[in-house]
Amino acid sequence: MSDKSKQLSFVADKETLDLIKQLKADLKAPTSAAVFRKALTIAKIAADQAKASNGVVTLRGKSQPQTEEVSVALRA
Repeated sequence: MSDKSKQLSFVADKETLDLIKQLKADLKAPTSAAVFRKALTIAKIAADQAKASNGVVTLRGKSQPQTEEVSVALRA
């Protein structure tokens, strides 16, 4: 572990471990730490975008029609 790294421990159930495994492949992430970095980066972008849109973020793939988008409310 480098000077810039810290140990983080948590208990993950089977469902979470399966999701991490799936995201490793989907995000092309070699490690669980890389999955978390990518997921946190996506969450940070979503949070930044939500500030400008009343707490709602809309997700849509490039090839999806507008009718297939997903809106996520990030406000409490």
